[in-house]
Amino acid sequence: MKNFSTGNATSINDLSSDHNPVAFDININSNLSSSSKNINITNWKTFCELIHNSIPGNPKMDTEAEIDEAIQNFTCCITSAINLSTRTKVISGPFRQLPKEILSKIKIKNRLRKLYQTTFFPSYKSKAYKLQKEIQKDIETYDNNRWKETIMDINPEDNTLYEMNRKLSKKFIPTTPILDTDGFKYTPLGKANAFKHSLENSFQENPEPYCNLHINEVNNSINSYFNNLATSSTPDLISSQEVINLIKKINLRKATGSDGVPNKAIRMLTLNAVTHLTKIFNKCLILQHFPDAWKIAHVLMFPKPNQNRKHPGSYRPISLLINIGKLYEKILLKRLNDHCYSNNIIPDEQFGFRDKYSCTHQLLRVTNKIVEGFNIKHYTGGVFLDVSKACDRMWHNGLIVKLINYQFPDYLIKIIQRFLSNRKFQVKINQVLSSVGNIQAGTPQGSSLSPTLYNIFNSDFPRNDKVLNCLFADDSAILTQGSNTRFIIKTLQSQLECIEYWCTKWRVAINTDKTKAILFRKGLSWKVLKTLSFMEEDLPWENQVKYLGLILDSKLSFRQHAKYNSDKFWNKVHMIIPLIG
Repeated sequence: MKNFSTGNATSINDLSSDHNPVAFDININSNLSSSSKNINITNWKTFCELIHNSIPGNPKMDTEAEIDEAIQNFTCCITSAINLSTRTKVISGPFRQLPKEILSKIKIKNRLRKLYQTTFFPSYKSKAYKLQKEIQKDIETYDNNRWKETIMDINPEDNTLYEMNRKLSKKFIPTTPILDTDGFKYTPLGKANAFKHSLENSFQENPEPYCNLHINEVNNSINSYFNNLATSSTPDLISSQEVINLIKKINLRKATGSDGVPNKAIRMLTLNAVTHLTKIFNKCLILQHFPDAWKIAHVLMFPKPNQNRKHPGSYRPISLLINIGKLYEKILLKRLNDHCYSNNIIPDEQFGFRDKYSCTHQLLRVTNKIVEGFNIKHYTGGVFLDVSKACDRMWHNGLIVKLINYQFPDYLIKIIQRFLSNRKFQVKINQVLSSVGNIQAGTPQGSSLSPTLYNIFNSDFPRNDKVLNCLFADDSAILTQGSNTRFIIKTLQSQLECIEYWCTKWRVAINTDKTKAILFRKGLSWKVLKTLSFMEEDLPWENQVKYLGLILDSKLSFRQHAKYNSDKFWNKVHMIIPLIG
């Protein structure tokens, strides 16, 4: 049925037949999304004038409540200025704008058809039919000419080629019901709440593994630290020029958070507004405060490929944070990174989210190690670990106690603790928001602080002189070499036991089903290798593994990786054949 909103479907089991009737509950009074498109056009000169005149001069911000009020007023000033300086242009429907010649032929054809329907005179029908054929041919010619013009306008030097490729390769995603704890949900609100329940279960500490004794020690250490915390020295404050430099670097294409303030509006802030924002940031640093207004995220859900779209876990969440809060996070990030670099906290084997380190560098490190073994006729054994929900379920108190042990500044530890605590989120589907969900663990997705905080949490990953650790954020691998397999298996098993102890201590869950062991060697061997044991599960030896997107086979021939990418390439080519011509 068309022009009806999605309703609820219920199977009626009252009949004895195995073919049950289905009752549909359809809300005919709901407002459906229009096929027209609204384009907002903002007069930024008017916006700047409104901002300059409406920003408060020097409000009092001596307490956390006063800071929160100042943030609310500042946000209201920006949104109000946007609304007053923006006009909306409506583009009706997705229809083509045909030339006047074709439109006039369509009118004549419709007139002839009506005449035939009233008079049943055969000549009217034949003329209308002949004109219809002409119109179809004219439209086909018009579409072909438009497509040729579009192709000619594509410039490889800018974004036009990428945008056209994205449009042609974009797949249609059908709307499916979502399975919640009490059945399938069909309405946007029902789906949003189903996703919310699923995400709330993900944003919790791992139930196992854990060590109660260590948990109590960590909690006691944190309580003792904050109870005995003396008044810390005033942190280095930030200047208006530094805030301006941060604003210049923001990406204007990033989506807007829950406050409705886009990055373009932040970029257009006047000098007095930037000065006011700088004062808010400095007061937050002095009072060791992270405002609650910046701790709520709107979450969009995107389906993962080749998975059942009826299950909430088959979707990837993308969090939209408040852009002003993200500026404050970048201020904190610089202080975190400065302390990490000056104290060598992040280990050299960690290549994830670090300057001058990349995924390619880590892959070269892994493959070079394997090739070195081939050159000296040694075996290389490796275990590639899969950390389950690494960032979503990171133990907050475990991170805080590591910040304390690494002697981060007191004010920074207090702000990070507040940054992580009492975070909220809402799932957004078709402009409909779910109820508010709570985040009990993990680092917030989309935050610039999250990668560095995870690297700090993972910085004491077990080390062994005989083992090469290869870390890229939560993608972890261990490699060892030797002239005989017995030494390799013994060394890997010893390291796995250390990793298992570390995971139990810091409440890190490993997905043993996706954790793979492999032995890299030249030639053939029919010798059966002893199975490794990890987390009370056996790790069978595999012929190939996938690490950071690269398929590694036991001979390091890259045949499977080449085949995988070749198939992927030709699938993409088939999608963009209209672009190739």
